[in-house]
Amino acid sequence: ARSTIDVEGFDEDEEQALHVEAFYQYQLNDNIAITPGAIYISNPDNNSDNDDLFIGALRTTFTF
Repeated sequence: ARSTIDVEGFDEDEEQALHVEAFYQYQLNDNIAITPGAIYISNPDNNSDNDDLFIGALRTTFTF
């Protein structure tokens, strides 16, 4: 059995993509910070036939 939640103004669509990002900035010193992150995308291109995507990222910021 499948349950659904009815929310006014929200149309549930199984093929709708979900995009979630998580990141945290680590300050290494006064001039350098690194920010690792992760991105998750379900149903890329709003197509449930596509595999979910998991993406890792690493950003380095130099301040002068």
